[in-house]
Order: sequence, then C-alpha cells, then structure tokens
Amino acid sequence: MKGQIFRDDFEYEVDRSASNAEVTFRAHGWSDVKANNSYYQRGAGFLFTQFDSTLGSRVLVMESRPSMAKVPPGFGYAQTDYYLKYGKGEGALASIPPCVWIQFWTYATPESRFSRRDKTIYPCRGPYPCGRGQLGWLFMWGSSGFESSPAPPGGRFLALEGERADFRGDLEYPTNARKLFQNVEKIPLLAGRWYQVRLHLDVSGEQGIYEAWIREKEKPWRKVAEWIGGVTKNFLWPIPVEERIGFSVLAMPTTVNGPGDSITYMDDFVLAVSEKDLP
Repeated sequence: MKGQIFRDDFEYEVDRSASNAEVTFRAHGWSDVKANNSYYQRGAGFLFTQFDSTLGSRVLVMESRPSMAKVPPGFGYAQTDYYLKYGKGEGALASIPPCVWIQFWTYATPESRFSRRDKTIYPCRGPYPCGRGQLGWLFMWGSSGFESSPAPPGGRFLALEGERADFRGDLEYPTNARKLFQNVEKIPLLAGRWYQVRLHLDVSGEQGIYEAWIREKEKPWRKVAEWIGGVTKNFLWPIPVEERIGFSVLAMPTTVNGPGDSITYMDDFVLAVSEKDLP
C-alpha cells in the first residue's frame, strides 16, 4: 500500500433533508453511512455537505444532536450513534494500514457544546463496533479531552485512547494509563475558527506511536502531542505481534455525548501511508 489511501474534498452535494445520503457518499469512496438523513433514518445526527465561504469550497457537516436521542438506562445523558464508514478489508488486506497518517480541516460553530470527550475517529480490525483487541486506538476530541482544565465554550482538545498504552506518569495510574492527552502544547481548537489537524498513528512495531499537530489557516504547524512507546518518559505502548496489522474499517464520528448539541465541519480528509504523501 503506497501513497494516499483515501482522500475526500467533499466537493459534491448531499442534502440535510435527504433520506438516501449513503448513495452519494458511497459514490465518493465511503462504504456506509448511518445518519438521520441516510437509509437508517436514525442515529441522532445528520451528515451532509454545504459551501463554506472562508475556505471557498464545499465541506462535510457533522451535525450531532444527542438531544434527539433517548437517555439510556443508567446514563445521565443521551448519545448519538451515527457515522461515515470507510473500508471493507480484513487482515493483510486491511483498508487502513497499522501505520497511518490522517489529515483534515475542522471547524466548530460557536453555538456548539461538547462533552468532555467524544469519539471522533474509530478504527476496527474487525467489524464495527470493535471487540477487545480489535480497536488499537481511538481518536477523540471534546471540551476537556484528557486535560485538567476545559477549553472555552465550543472549544475542543484532542485526545487519544491507546488500547494497550501504559502511561505510568499519571497521578491516577493505572486508571488513566491509556489516556493520552496533549503533552506537548495544551492549545485547544477554538470555536468559530478553521484548523488543520495532522495525526500519526503507528501500531506496526513493538511499541505504538501517536503524534498530533494543529494549525490555523496560513499559520505554521504546532505539535500538540507526542507519545512514543519506550521513548516518551514513563510511557510504554507494547503491541503484540498479532495486533501489528491494519484495520478493516474506520468510522466517524460515531458516539457524541450529550447533553449539548454540536455542529462541526470537516474538509479535505486524507488517509496516507507517510507524511510526504499528505497534501
């Protein structure tokens, strides 16, 4: 597998009021769509495209409405269950390699209200949702992420949960061993601004790696997270040999927690095998 694995600039029309959004998304490389405006007709979320004047292009809109969902027994809030899904491969023919670079633009409306953490990019080695040993990692964002202080209203911190990550420097170890926060710079993504996000995830070797960068439009990249197993202080991320393989599918955003609703935009979503293959 070489170069860019997948790229979508969302330069096509999908209506919020549609009932068959999956038709157009599938025509542009996605394997399935669950949303209130797809054939599922549920999920407490809408996936559609619209023109954005700042970028001068069409963008994906991920409209999360947990307020439309029922609160599950034992929960204090409702959740969405909607997604775009990419990939169909398995094992050696996996759609997403174990070492992958992900890049996209993102924007949150000023009215958005995020929970502490929401699932955002969810890969599986088997069918979605994942069983134990099938996840590897889970990328999230939210009002706090795994930080001690929240972002301003509508803001988001990046966060990652590594299935076998072992950070021994946390005061609440081992409870927080898998919770990887912005350990380089604690810069949130503020509402009402476009940011480009670049992620590097590698579970192809003995130790896992997670790195993240952000930048505003026409500004330089700033690294916000660097977790390298066996290199980062007090951090190991051992990957069993049988788990040094790729992922069959990737879904986003999946579970967005209430009680607040949020609307995020995304543009130019790219999966690549190396940094040099990113636009």
